[in-house]
Amino acid sequence: MAKKKRVETSAQTPVQDIKPSHMGYKVNLKCKTKKQKELVKEIEENQITFVEGVFGVGKTFVINSVALQMLKENPDIEKIILIFPTREIGSMTLGLLPGNLSEKLENYALNELDSMRKILDKSGNENPNIIIDSLLSSGKIEIRPISYLRGASLEKAFICVSEAEEFTKEELFMILTRFEGGKMVISGDPLQADRNNIKNGNSGLLHGINRLKGVKGVGIIQFSEDDIVRNDILLDIYKKWKD
Repeated sequence: MAKKKRVETSAQTPVQDIKPSHMGYKVNLKCKTKKQKELVKEIEENQITFVEGVFGVGKTFVINSVALQMLKENPDIEKIILIFPTREIGSMTLGLLPGNLSEKLENYALNELDSMRKILDKSGNENPNIIIDSLLSSGKIEIRPISYLRGASLEKAFICVSEAEEFTKEELFMILTRFEGGKMVISGDPLQADRNNIKNGNSGLLHGINRLKGVKGVGIIQFSEDDIVRNDILLDIYKKWKD
């Protein structure tokens, strides 16, 4: 019986450094405002960044662009972790949603995943859906609701804490205590908070911004209505709604 030939690898390319095909994507982030550029800088220079801003300023687009870029290029970032509040989708709780656990969780992260697909599409990648699906199936993108975080350790990851306006002080503190390294970006719009206890002064997002200013390694960016870029009508809606 013929012996199987041993597969040799190049000394210049260790096996652990060979990147799977889905890591060959490109990200071309073009900031539209000065504040967006400041956000990129804050993320790059700090471990944890708080982002407060109204709808339409490009928070999600910029954060997810930087996350995908760092996943590809930064050796200290091995995955992207999406953290979000566990809320009902219509009348459906997590357990009642169809599919396995991964498929259930994807329903909660649709906005983030759609944002990433658009980023890859605008950057000239072919088949952005396949790239994102591959990143999910390979564990390069993880989706974790807050209810699955207690006792976890989050390290070597770009952690996107979305819809942070929905987290209480206690919940956001718990998320922060799970951080062990990498990058964490906590973003939200207090105007869109749904929970009554948060509206009554228990906002983890605002508490973190107010208390952690000046802490080394913590960046803070606050967008205003002047930074809205999505659609001109949103500025008028914001002003009328807020008044």
